[in-house]
Amino acid sequence: MKNFFRKSFVLSVVSIIAASMLLTSCLSTFMDSLDGVLGTGSGKSTVSFTNDEAVFALKDALVEGIGSASTNLSKTDAYFKNAALKILLPSEAQPILDVLNQIPGGQSLADNVVLRLNRTAEIAAKDTVSIFTSAIKTMTIVDGIKIVTGSNTAATQYLKNKCYDKLVTLYKPMINSVLNKPLVMNMSANEAWTNLVTTYNKYGQIPNAAAKLTGSALPFPPVEVDLAKYATEKALDGLFLKIGEEEGKIRKNPFNYASNMIQKVFGSLIK
Repeated sequence: MKNFFRKSFVLSVVSIIAASMLLTSCLSTFMDSLDGVLGTGSGKSTVSFTNDEAVFALKDALVEGIGSASTNLSKTDAYFKNAALKILLPSEAQPILDVLNQIPGGQSLADNVVLRLNRTAEIAAKDTVSIFTSAIKTMTIVDGIKIVTGSNTAATQYLKNKCYDKLVTLYKPMINSVLNKPLVMNMSANEAWTNLVTTYNKYGQIPNAAAKLTGSALPFPPVEVDLAKYATEKALDGLFLKIGEEEGKIRKNPFNYASNMIQKVFGSLIK
């Protein structure tokens, strides 16, 4: 009988210990989950910098990214020989391309415009730093921590969302002035584009006139494209892509940069 009570006592103790361990484990899991929701624990949601410091770091990172992107994109062939950045003719120009493919030497006309568009973007990239830096300095970021702890291109995307239209307005006149500069064989991008459109329109005059007489659809519909607007948007798309790549580098290796705030904020996020 003593053995029976002894075994029962031991089993009771073991059961109590096991239940306590299970309760402790569940409580720990619950607290971890609560910390994750409230951001009060030692999980990823807790940061060792203030929102103001995050904003300073973001601005420093964007200035660094823009400077590097501008330097790299202003090199010859930076756009033209990069498949991800190369500026092609606008989709509205497809009817022109269809006609040029039937004309001896027509493809070279299109190639000339493409080359000049990319040279325009490369030249304009040299002067982007002041425009972007001005935009960055006036940025008002409410939740810097959220952006800093976001994706590898969160800051770049924020800049694009907040400043894109304004940057287009500032950037377009500069792009247009470059489009008018002689770039290759003493011909500007605008001149090359005009030659392209003129050739297309001349080729389509007779077929279009015949179609009008019969009430048919025009076989060579007129092409109207704001080349400066198109080139500006494409140049900026490439620029933002490169800024995003630079932001990724900063996040990965923040201690390679001189900014103390970049090192403190982004460095604290490295696991």
